[in-house]
Amino acid sequence: MNQGSVLIFAAHADDTEFFAGGAVARFVAEGRDVYEVITTNNERGSFELDSSTLVTQSRDREAREAARILGKKDLFFLEYPDGFLADYPVNEIREKFMRLIRQLKPRIVMTFDPWAPFETHPDHRLVATAAMEAAGFAHMPLFHPEHRKEGLEPHLVAEYYYFAKHAERANHIVDITPFIDRKIDALCAHDSQMKLTIDDMRLNLAVAGMDPNQLAMLDRDNYRPALEMAIRQWAGNVGAKAGFEYGEEFRRETAGDLLKEIMG
Repeated sequence: MNQGSVLIFAAHADDTEFFAGGAVARFVAEGRDVYEVITTNNERGSFELDSSTLVTQSRDREAREAARILGKKDLFFLEYPDGFLADYPVNEIREKFMRLIRQLKPRIVMTFDPWAPFETHPDHRLVATAAMEAAGFAHMPLFHPEHRKEGLEPHLVAEYYYFAKHAERANHIVDITPFIDRKIDALCAHDSQMKLTIDDMRLNLAVAGMDPNQLAMLDRDNYRPALEMAIRQWAGNVGAKAGFEYGEEFRRETAGDLLKEIMG
């Protein structure tokens, strides 16, 4: 297995594209294999579709098309109920994540930041905790020794990339300038989720008293212009911090950081 590979733990089908689509495209361009685990079934992410249609559409069509656009090598769907991941023991999720780490042996694990402030989504919080712990313990043989009996050896993850939803937690910016169009294309592949995003924005802005004429600019049936403008502005602001046209930021840790600090 490619020791330079990347394994992403996401809660929902579009999470990676929002937070790290450009970085994923860059990793692929560098020759890395990129794998993604989508933990929930996405069954509640719509104002218009019923759950069964949404699950099939977001999983079998949208997520796979986004993966093709960015060049991900494979997807793994765990199918937990959307929005109710916290009903399941964190150690159950952690074992599934650890099994995949030992199977795929990634150099980099990418996921939500378990220490991010003001995270309102319970699925994000649980995936963050389970992924951090799975990556932190995957090299220790007494955690789930049954894996070894299945031929899955312990594995040490060298790097962690945590999605930076809040800038004060970020310490690493990836230049995504050559990949900004691919990031936007991959986001637009998540048709049901982009319509949800526009619907949700309209509801929130209406409650906030926004001019109805401005709300008309947010067209759920033609969402790309508004989405592209927002993504380019956000990525431009991030990239400017490091002298890039467009960037994505992360809280990055590497194995042995504490030891390096202690030993100078």
